[in-house]
Amino acid sequence: MDAVAGTGAREAFRPEIEGLRGIAILLVVAFHSGLVGLPGGFIGVDVFFVLSGFLITGSLFRERSRSGTIKFRDFYARRVRHLLPAALVVVMITLVASYVMLAPLDRSSVALDAASVGLLASNIRFALAEGDYFASQASPSPFLHFWALAVEAQFYLVWPVILLVACLGRRLRLKMMLALGAVVFASLALSVVVTEDAANWAFYSLPTRAWQFALGGIVAVAVEALGRIPRPILAVAGWCGLAVLLAAAVVLDGTVPYPGALALIPTLAALAMIAAGMTRGGPGRLLTTRPLRFLGRISYSLYLWHWPILVLPVIAFEEQVPPAVTAGLVALAVGVAWSSWRYVEQPFQPGHGPLARSSGRTVVAAGLAVALVVALSGGLAIGADVAAGPSLDDTATLESQDWADVDPGGGTFEPTPDARPDPDAPGGDLTPPTEAPSPGSTEPAGLDDQSPIPVRSAWPTPSGTAAGRPQPTKAPRLSIRLPSDVRPPLRAARLDEDRLRGDGCLAFERVTEPRRCVYGDPKGAVTIALVGDSHAAHWFPALNRLAKRHDWRLLTYVKVACPFVDMRVRNLILKREYTECAAWRTATIKALQAERPDLTIVSMSRFAIHPVLDADSTLAAKGDALARALERVPGRPAVLVDTPDAGRDIPACLSRHSDDVRKCAIPRATALAGHLGRIESRATKATGDALIDLTDRVCRGWPCPVVVDDMIIFRDARHLTATYSASLAPDLDRAIASILAAAP
Repeated sequence: MDAVAGTGAREAFRPEIEGLRGIAILLVVAFHSGLVGLPGGFIGVDVFFVLSGFLITGSLFRERSRSGTIKFRDFYARRVRHLLPAALVVVMITLVASYVMLAPLDRSSVALDAASVGLLASNIRFALAEGDYFASQASPSPFLHFWALAVEAQFYLVWPVILLVACLGRRLRLKMMLALGAVVFASLALSVVVTEDAANWAFYSLPTRAWQFALGGIVAVAVEALGRIPRPILAVAGWCGLAVLLAAAVVLDGTVPYPGALALIPTLAALAMIAAGMTRGGPGRLLTTRPLRFLGRISYSLYLWHWPILVLPVIAFEEQVPPAVTAGLVALAVGVAWSSWRYVEQPFQPGHGPLARSSGRTVVAAGLAVALVVALSGGLAIGADVAAGPSLDDTATLESQDWADVDPGGGTFEPTPDARPDPDAPGGDLTPPTEAPSPGSTEPAGLDDQSPIPVRSAWPTPSGTAAGRPQPTKAPRLSIRLPSDVRPPLRAARLDEDRLRGDGCLAFERVTEPRRCVYGDPKGAVTIALVGDSHAAHWFPALNRLAKRHDWRLLTYVKVACPFVDMRVRNLILKREYTECAAWRTATIKALQAERPDLTIVSMSRFAIHPVLDADSTLAAKGDALARALERVPGRPAVLVDTPDAGRDIPACLSRHSDDVRKCAIPRATALAGHLGRIESRATKATGDALIDLTDRVCRGWPCPVVVDDMIIFRDARHLTATYSASLAPDLDRAIASILAAAP
């Protein structure tokens, strides 16, 4: 703790601070492991930020008071000796382990994560790449936890300069308090505002976290004033702080807008415990118990090691490990952290070794070590990119191609009988069943090739029918090995999406007015509208292909995570009610009423409906909300059933199992999770609108294959590749033709 405080004086040591660090790391490890019910354990990082502000500001204040200046080289050398050795060891070992365990397709990205750690910019990289911290836990980077170290490192870089400039001249304590107060006010206000608009940036960035460091600094500078507070009051404040901190770890979770104003809770709780210190009757005696002090002593190394130790086995086995194994991994992390503290951290502390005695050598050695890590990580990233195969720029098989010239392949296939429960039949309650429903098709009656087709030309029609349905002309071509000419190329699969995002026609969270986007023939006699969220957008390649073939006028109204339901919903990224979605839905209906399309196709993710009210959480309520929205759509609406759920990142799985793609096949229970089709079925039965279900065209058997006719079906866990979507144009064409033929 002398090294952390940067004082080198034994009298500066405060054992209860060490115990508070122990509580903070316990909260973080409990949150990441999931072994204890602490969904808000992430607030342990907030405690670390407060402690850093308290210790570093106190050290700088004492140095400025004593010598009249701040020795920057010595300060940065102390920070390097404390932080860099253990961090470099963890980065290098984790990088090698990740390269062995990760899917080949993910190696380049993880290598770049490691490089961003060396550049002290991992928080910025994860804010850009991962978005929401809590959502990124589902597909984590083994370097994700370094975001907090990046924030601290950025704080160390700028803090001495800010304090030195702000505190020139006399009345040092007053000027420093004013400077710290200004930082608190500006940073907290920014945090509240940014949390409302972009919670990921508020969570990851220093400007929205600086107020926590500054509040810790205020306590350090105001230590004399705190000494005048009666001890009983300090003791009570300390216990209240501990109680509030633990309660917040239980009550808060990833669904709340954080940090924002809510971050005041753990911040003020930590400040109260720091102020109480070893006051008689306060929590200091508890904080100085041996287990907590031990954890506090190794907390830095434990923070570095616990995350990769917990997450790498999940990556290697492609599934969550049992709780007993997780408990063993936590114990392993504690043992490794102690070894790291003893044999990596300690030798670089003051009085140990030549680097510890020379600030200049320390800074130079640190620069060389960081350069080595960045160079190695960059080299591995380039090598992984080359090994992954052709990139998006190297291929012409993506959605930018003229899909009218692409052979979809695969023919058409007889759907299996519909075995989904009827929600309106006796006993057809729409509460979630314990098992997934059986697969099937609920296409509207009359979807056969004998129906009149009011289009310029028809797709090739298979010969022969059975029960009025087309027979397959050939079986789907399935592969054991990933085809060398697979479409899209594996490296490009994740980028093989519809063009709406690039065209500016996929609206993001803050947008409330749809942009007028017209495809196909702008003067076409038939107008088709596509409405919904990203799960509607991934059908665009098929619809765009049809629009080009039949000279349709195609309109798109799609917005991310915005289900087309007449219901108040939440947005998990914004972490609040999705009012922009309600405004968008109203504006879209108004636009549809002005355009009056011949057919409006509505589709959405069943997993994106997050009701504000608990009463709206049932499938029945969601189906009724969809029905109410459909009733406001002019002309002829049709609902396209959501796609099956892959349950995992399919391109990553294929890169891991390119020798046998059957290992990536999707079990029926996974594919049909979330009661596939039941919301749409209830809504269309209530309104009499058409229902289009292409489930059996996406899943050509059970388990559901993910490579069919040399095409990769999914670009992630839930979205179709543009290539495969376009190949389903003939199936979608028959459904649309039947609906248009039946329309008045």
